[in-house]
Amino acid sequence: MNTVVVHPVHARAAPILDFEFGDAEAILYIPSNGMPPILSPRTVLIGMQTGRRGELHISGTVDSFAILFQPDGLDLLFALPAQEFTDRSFDAESVFGRMIARFHERLADCRSSEERVSVANQFLIQHAHATRTRDGITAAAHQMLLEAAAGGIPAMAERAGLSARQFRRIFLQRVGVSPKLFARIARFEGALDRMARSSGGSWTEVAHRFGYYDQMHMVHEFAQFTGETPTRTLHYFETAFQRQMSAMRSSNGPRCDGGRWIL
Repeated sequence: MNTVVVHPVHARAAPILDFEFGDAEAILYIPSNGMPPILSPRTVLIGMQTGRRGELHISGTVDSFAILFQPDGLDLLFALPAQEFTDRSFDAESVFGRMIARFHERLADCRSSEERVSVANQFLIQHAHATRTRDGITAAAHQMLLEAAAGGIPAMAERAGLSARQFRRIFLQRVGVSPKLFARIARFEGALDRMARSSGGSWTEVAHRFGYYDQMHMVHEFAQFTGETPTRTLHYFETAFQRQMSAMRSSNGPRCDGGRWIL
C-alpha cells in the first residue's frame, strides 16, 4: 500500500502553474467545503490563495514542476484578470488552450530540472502577451514580499502617485487581493519561511521579527491562513518536504527572490 502524504492548501502570495508527470492518480484534492474529492489535472493553474481551501492527498510516484509567478504575474505576462483566479484553481488547458498540453509534453521529455527551467523560460517569452511597463503597483507588491511586513501601504500608494483608493483598486485588479491582505499573507509566508530554514528557532523571536503585536497575534493569523497553529503548519511542511527542508537548513537548497525558500 502506498503511503499517503497530506499537504494542506493554505494561503499563498503568488499564483502557480503546476505540471505533474508522475502517476496519473498521485494527487487528490480534498476540498474543505465538503464537495467531492477532485483528481488534480496534469497541469493546473492556481490563483492567489487567501486561506485554507482543502488538502492534497499525495501518493504513488510524484514528479512535478511548478512555475511560481510574481504576485502580478498573471496580469503582467498574460493579461489575465488576477481577481478571477483568487482562491480558485483551473485545468490550465481551459485557460491557455492546447498549447499548454504541448508545453507539458516538452517538459516531460526533459532530462533534468535545469532543462525544464530553460524550456519554461522559452515558453513564457514566446507566449506571453506584450508586457506592460512595471510600475508602482508591481514595485509595491515586490516590496511587501521582500520585507514580509504588513505596514507602510499609504507610503507605497504615495510613491506610486496614486490615492489610497486608486492604489487599492488597481492592486486588487492586478494581484487579486487587497494590498492589506496581500501584505499580511506575505508576512505569514515570511514567518513560516524563517522557521523552515531554522533547525532550532523560536516562534516568539519570529513573532517579534515580523512585527506581530505578540505571539498570540501570530497564532491568530496562522489560524486564519492555514486553519492550524504555527507549529502544526511547520510540521506539515516537514512531512511533505523533508528532503528539500534538509537541504534548506544546510544552506544548499534553492532560493527565490528576496532570499525566500521555495518549498
